Amino acid sequence: MSVTVSDLLKLPSLRQAKVIAGHGGLSKVVSSISVLESTDPGVLVDEVFPQGEYYGSEIVITGFLNMMDNVEQQYINMKRLAEGGEVGLILFYVGIYLKEIHPRIRCLADEMDFVLIVMPEGDPTLRYGEVISDVTSLIYQNRSRQDSLASEILAQVTPLPPHQRSVPTILKMLSDRLSASVLLCDSAFKPLLIAAWPRSLEESIRAGLESLDALPPDQGTMPCSILPEGFLSRFTISPDHGPKLELLLFKEGLPLEPSLLEQAMEVMQLGVNIWGQEQEEVAARELIRAILQDKPIKMRQLADLFHINVADIHEMWILDCEEQKRERFRREGLPFLREYLDHYCHTVVADFYEGYLVVFLDWIEQAPERKSISQELQAQLETMDFSTTLTCCHPLERTAEVRQSFLIYVEMLPFARKIWPLWNCYTLQDMKFAADCHRKAEEGETVLTQSLAPLRPLLDSQADPLLLHTLETYLLDAKSSTVGCSRLLFLHKNTVKYRLGRIRTLLGCDLDSMPQVYPLYRAAALLRLTGGP
Repeated sequence: MSVTVSDLLKLPSLRQAKVIAGHGGLSKVVSSISVLESTDPGVLVDEVFPQGEYYGSEIVITGFLNMMDNVEQQYINMKRLAEGGEVGLILFYVGIYLKEIHPRIRCLADEMDFVLIVMPEGDPTLRYGEVISDVTSLIYQNRSRQDSLASEILAQVTPLPPHQRSVPTILKMLSDRLSASVLLCDSAFKPLLIAAWPRSLEESIRAGLESLDALPPDQGTMPCSILPEGFLSRFTISPDHGPKLELLLFKEGLPLEPSLLEQAMEVMQLGVNIWGQEQEEVAARELIRAILQDKPIKMRQLADLFHINVADIHEMWILDCEEQKRERFRREGLPFLREYLDHYCHTVVADFYEGYLVVFLDWIEQAPERKSISQELQAQLETMDFSTTLTCCHPLERTAEVRQSFLIYVEMLPFARKIWPLWNCYTLQDMKFAADCHRKAEEGETVLTQSLAPLRPLLDSQADPLLLHTLETYLLDAKSSTVGCSRLLFLHKNTVKYRLGRIRTLLGCDLDSMPQVYPLYRAAALLRLTGGP
């Protein structure tokens, strides 16, 4: 887990410190520590922290030594720090130089969840260096154990105001985390965004990039003369929509480890996908990815970021449509589906994943029965010239269940279509039944023959083939409905009843009673799945 403000308070140098305001920010992630003691209080506001930009999840040490008697300037500077993404202040020498903390400063800290920490009052022996050493050591120890930059940076992004949740912010976070200069370029390697490390190197990095004779291949690293003992790494990023981008990382000294480079690419891919487009659409896409890849930490962070209550979602729908119509479905069908389900659900998260439309939803209490809703939805999509197959998976309690259900669906959909070719709506239980039949078919001739034994009287060469066809249609297509079977076979229902009577006599089995009919049902499914006895 990332280092939070609460974690800092357990350090030896901060154990006696007190949080006097901004308690709502105690869970914020701390990426570094800095000191604020500008000789000109206005410099911070006007030059160092331009309005609206993000400058890092730092904890800041100060004694307000240059503005001890100027509450207005303390207020302005602290507000700008909070707006810039800093997480809090550690105030030194209260009761010595700074006589008191004005109530207005405390109120601002509470309003902005900006943690205000006061070191033991009246103690002149306190030293900035002790806190800096403790905090820095904790952050770097934690980073050595981290295995997910994406989770760490998402945790930093979540508490930021909406205008700071952006690709430039992600770039700066990544640069700070890796102590490396990070550039996002177009496909011609023209810089679009840059976060230099240290920041003063920005112009040198830009100029040096233009003078480079060669670049490493995608996912490659090579020595780079722009920096002393420098290395340059490159990754090609393919956003879900839009042209490809190039991520360049310049690191002085030792090159970045391959695992860190891969995570950096993942972070940037995530950032471009989420904050380079419409947030509602990409939030759904990234959240669906996190759920189906069974990444609970990333899932919770994305859900918190976009105010989606994942805990209430226990149902997944998967829709498949013709491949040649998927792009049009994304443009036209997907917005319609979301709007349609919004009438019946508290939460709808829907987008394409691996070529299938995945929908996570929860129902409002007064919603009609899900079967009628799904049928009406498919009928409406049909009028838009979208022929779909819908599979309903519920109840699903854990992300592992969700992922397993999706994998079963992907593997078994072709077999389900063989067993029930006339259906356009399945359940997870149907897919599991198809999986069971598929296993039986794969176990060998002996097992298959035993499984088909209940149909043996109808498979005899002397038997009327119409009876077997009628039974398959009755059980698998018409769901044991005589009227439905007669409609599908274009026969009078009395003819169907007569045939079913003959089948009962031959098989010695009640066709409408479970579990007696189950062996017949599975045998009929196996027959269709294998193409014959």
